[in-house]
Amino acid sequence: MVLKYKEHIFRLWLFVLISISHGILKAQPISLSAKKMKSIQIDGHSGQLLKGNVQFEQQGSRVYCNEAEYDPQTESLKGYGDVKIINAEGTVVTGNSLIFDNASHTAKVDGNVKLVDNTMTLLTPWLQYNTQTRVGWYGSGGVINDKKTKLTSVSGSYNPVSKTLFFKQNVVLQTPDYTIKTDTLQYNTQSKTARFFSFTQLEYETQTMVFERGNYSTETEQGTFYQKVGMFDNDKTLVADSVYVNKKNKRGTAYKNVFLVDSVENWRVWGQKADYTKNTGEITITGNPLALQIDKSDSFFIKADTLFYSKDSATQYQKIKAWWNVKFKRNNISGTSKTLEYQSLDSTFKLRGNPVLWDSLTRMSGDTINLFLKNKKLSHSTMYKHGFIAMQEDENRFSQISGDSMTHLLDANQKLTQTLVHKDGKSVYFMREKDSISSVFDIECSNIKFNFINNKISNVYFYIKPIGKIYPLDLFPQEKNKLPGFKWDIENKPNRRLFGSQFTPLIPKTSYALNPKKSNPSKKGKKKKDKK
Repeated sequence: MVLKYKEHIFRLWLFVLISISHGILKAQPISLSAKKMKSIQIDGHSGQLLKGNVQFEQQGSRVYCNEAEYDPQTESLKGYGDVKIINAEGTVVTGNSLIFDNASHTAKVDGNVKLVDNTMTLLTPWLQYNTQTRVGWYGSGGVINDKKTKLTSVSGSYNPVSKTLFFKQNVVLQTPDYTIKTDTLQYNTQSKTARFFSFTQLEYETQTMVFERGNYSTETEQGTFYQKVGMFDNDKTLVADSVYVNKKNKRGTAYKNVFLVDSVENWRVWGQKADYTKNTGEITITGNPLALQIDKSDSFFIKADTLFYSKDSATQYQKIKAWWNVKFKRNNISGTSKTLEYQSLDSTFKLRGNPVLWDSLTRMSGDTINLFLKNKKLSHSTMYKHGFIAMQEDENRFSQISGDSMTHLLDANQKLTQTLVHKDGKSVYFMREKDSISSVFDIECSNIKFNFINNKISNVYFYIKPIGKIYPLDLFPQEKNKLPGFKWDIENKPNRRLFGSQFTPLIPKTSYALNPKKSNPSKKGKKKKDKK
């Protein structure tokens, strides 16, 4: 989400006040002219009453009104009716009355005040200025218009010393591209930086952004926003303690207690830092990140040191990557690896770096493991080089299968139904009679096929020169009890408790009504637009 302030809005307010400061509102003698002039008493001393085409000039600015009272002792003037001020640059200020007080160094144009400079217009009930501090302000509501840009606020001021514009209470900035709603907005014309000091709501295209504090540079188009930051874009939500944005390269970074939601894909992601790129739809999360894809009872959990997610807006293809200390769980399947990669194009998970899969009391490992999904469920997997399966039979015994590569088939309940061993097949498995282990089959064969029922071997088929022997349980040699490569580290098996989030996210609410033209169109509205 980005901010893009049109500087002419702020330049207009600056022009208003500079026009006055270099115009009539200087503390100097006033030379008046009118159709009629007469002496009057003002607070016990002589003054002047002027009527009809009253006018005077100072510092290149011309002032007009229908009637005026001038006190030469205090050098104060009150003008009434059709007040008009025209400065040398062509800026015109009109109102119902004018009060200038040299003692307090203040000047005020009151009643339906309108300032026009080229295409820019300020409308306000009154406009006041201090000729000494050169600070000007309005306080009963103001509207600044410039072509398609509009800014409204209850009060506004400008300080030329600090080069600061300050808008307060019910501030709304509207442009064709975005709408900003806030209580307090400050803009520095020198640094070209806008600052926000209270709840702010920004509506940009389909996006809405809310925050409590922030600053944004209109020159570099970069900004940082703090405290209860929320970004909402169609079906996506991002929440963080602070967010940095760069409009030029359409990148951003969210910091601390980062929480993301994709309600279309049903993703929930927690982390401490998120780098995102709008054009490519890429986001990288670090800081003990956790991701959850909700799918009724078959949710997918994943943790790692770094998580990456992208979604191509044209093809809708998704990509997930995880690096270092990867742990995941989906229904009965859980696993670990150094890296994990998923692409929706072929619905394949690729595990690299000592990958291990767990299915109930079955451990599967290899140098490389690929998991294939069908209808969002794991249908089969492959293991290349040093494939190994260990199945716990009792506290001290494990059936084992090893081979150069393996293919595993799973049923609709994600349970292992068949394993195909390709090349260098070896196995030690325990056979049962009436649920009691009675014997052990030790076999070596080039290719082997195992069928499973309830995670237990039911049938075995041997191909190409099988060599094996069946041992009574009490005669099975102890040295054959473990095949080379055996490992049983069930303490490393990811469980549900491992995937608890570090914090509970608080999603901020929008305090202002959404701009109708920025809100998401209905399906019906989309069809009408497309038809046109």
